[in-house]
Amino acid sequence: MALPTKVLPGFSATLYAQPSATPTPITTANLSVLGSISPLAISGNLVPVEAIPAFGQDDAVASFMVAGSRQSDKIPVQSAPTSMTISAAWNPSDTVLLLLRADAYNGTIDRTYVIAATDGTNTIYYAFNGRVSQWQIDAAPGAEAKVNFTIHPRGNQYGWSNTV
Repeated sequence: MALPTKVLPGFSATLYAQPSATPTPITTANLSVLGSISPLAISGNLVPVEAIPAFGQDDAVASFMVAGSRQSDKIPVQSAPTSMTISAAWNPSDTVLLLLRADAYNGTIDRTYVIAATDGTNTIYYAFNGRVSQWQIDAAPGAEAKVNFTIHPRGNQYGWSNTV
């Protein structure tokens, strides 16, 4: 699997979802192949999120006892990709949001997602296969309607690729 060759300080990121009501997720071997995932990063596949949450891999937290008192520590393990809780402006005519809503209601549809992180010059793609769940529309009176949902990556189905 390719790893990012550059840390992108001050980067901006966008999220894209594989199109089609019946997607065939990209194979694990191809999730780190630029030519396989970059075609998904087009405006027609853009998920209109308000902000990209933490993505990629996370660190583990270990809790243990030392001399009778509880201790804990953060251990950098670079383990499985983390679930992403997304907040987006709810637009019932947005085709990508409608696909993701159908996925959440179905509960068994795997789809490839791509996060394109760029510093304006270079781009790093993080691609993963995942499922949507917990679809909730918040239509509070007097405020913009929002949708909140979670994308759960499938175990070890992710890859990094670079344009640098």
